[in-house]
Amino acid sequence: MKTTLLPAYLIFSFLLLVAGLPARAQAPRYVISFTGRQGTPYRLEEPAAYLSPRALQRRDRQNIAIDSTDLPVNPAYIDSVLQTGSVQLLYALRWQNGVVIRTSDTAALGKIQSLPFVRSLEASARRAAPAAGEQPYIITTNARINGTSGLDYGNAYTQVHLHEGEYLHDRHLRGEGMLIAVLDAGFPSVDYNRAFAWLREQQKITATRNFTDNSTNVYGYGEHGTQVLSILAANLPGEMTGTAPEAAYILLRTEEAGAEQPVEEMNWAAAAELADSLGVDVISSSVGYNTFDNPAFDHTYAQLDGRSTTAARAAAMAARKGMIVVNSAGNEGNLDWRYLLTPADADSVLAVAAVNSQGQVAAFSSYGPAADGRIKPDVAALGVGTAFVNVNGAVSSGNGTSYACPVIAGLVACLWQAFPRRTNMEILQAVKASSSQHATPDNRIGYGIPNFRAAYDSLLKMDLQDTAYIRTQLNNQSIKVFPNPFSNQLHIYYRSASQAMVHFQLIDASGRLTRHWQATPQGTYSYITQQTGLASLPAGFYYLRMVQGKEQEVVKMVKY
Repeated sequence: MKTTLLPAYLIFSFLLLVAGLPARAQAPRYVISFTGRQGTPYRLEEPAAYLSPRALQRRDRQNIAIDSTDLPVNPAYIDSVLQTGSVQLLYALRWQNGVVIRTSDTAALGKIQSLPFVRSLEASARRAAPAAGEQPYIITTNARINGTSGLDYGNAYTQVHLHEGEYLHDRHLRGEGMLIAVLDAGFPSVDYNRAFAWLREQQKITATRNFTDNSTNVYGYGEHGTQVLSILAANLPGEMTGTAPEAAYILLRTEEAGAEQPVEEMNWAAAAELADSLGVDVISSSVGYNTFDNPAFDHTYAQLDGRSTTAARAAAMAARKGMIVVNSAGNEGNLDWRYLLTPADADSVLAVAAVNSQGQVAAFSSYGPAADGRIKPDVAALGVGTAFVNVNGAVSSGNGTSYACPVIAGLVACLWQAFPRRTNMEILQAVKASSSQHATPDNRIGYGIPNFRAAYDSLLKMDLQDTAYIRTQLNNQSIKVFPNPFSNQLHIYYRSASQAMVHFQLIDASGRLTRHWQATPQGTYSYITQQTGLASLPAGFYYLRMVQGKEQEVVKMVKY
């Protein structure tokens, strides 16, 4: 008889709620590493058993192969650990092939160490709370400043305009279809705060996880996460509009209350793994780690090489799986430590420094480079007087790289929305290349302040010049349009017989012309993308007609 397995990304959610015993705040936590994956019921040939359709689509788009690090931890190993005594499972770590448990049962610990498949068992240690870097204060005036599309950014205009982010929004690139995971200390009031009403109404918060107490409740604790989320997702026209207001979100609590502990790096790794399995595109992480209560566990600067810390290894793995990881650089610039925090040191992670509205680096913004000499931070965004919404629904502002990070994360998601076939590394390269000091990067703001108009234009040029890809997509047709059904954007590949102007006419089911665009061919094979005015069209059947001279082609479309 063949056994049918539930998808592991769903089993994970169930385990968080039911595994082991009720949480005891006093019980120590331990990290268990296993020797291998022998006997696992999961197979590389059947990834749908443990990765969501979105996760598989992301891998497929970027030609990322399924490998052994994608396999869940062997459930038989977990069962054996739980059967040793009074042990609570907090979560499994498939990339590290281990689990994190909570227990005060010393006899159980002895039994666990004797299990033949256990490589190591280590206790967590407490981490010293970092010095305060963010200094929120209330904004008493509401500037009403619009982009040309009519988005009323209010107090967020400066942090968007510093990067010409409105250039993306004006093209209706506002995060629709993108999934962003936010890793932070909690998200109090997000379940009722007026700034997130649209997220709730549209069911844009697709999952929540609290890795500190094995629950799904993230709507409490420190207000930092709420502020960060508002920079991404707030929708208060005339007061505050986020950088990716139409994206969907996963809210993940990784930070412990009170005294901080290095197990938070394990929490971060588990959150990144869950984000991967659920098909997240962009991780926005405004947290970082360096020192602990016990100095024996402190990270040294030499360890900030992108490979030595748990969080950096997890962040690098997240990038290998095709996600874009955006992380705050840290607020240590005028403290004794001075340098950036992990996982901002990880390779392929976009580490974000803080500048003021004039583009000058903030004194508190952490220094680079990474210990191995790589440029860090990578880019910079507004982190002085950054606008956000507080837990009471009022628009406030504050200082910190924590606030600069989501500005960039949201705009990166909007940029990727426009160019879905580009890899995460191609998007990151375009962002860095668009930045204000790309030719002369330094250890304060890296490549500089990104310009998303320039990044968009460079990626569009790449697409227009990729005639071999366009020819393959057309497959002997004259025109191909996707997505179909469509919502707020269309990508059009077409073949032209001459250099004459090409007209595109979008006609509704009654024969009425609803939209009209024209394009100059870039050769035999060309590409255009169009967003303007599509979102406001009613749902139904449409026909896209391509006209060049006497030649015509028609494609039937569906708007949802």
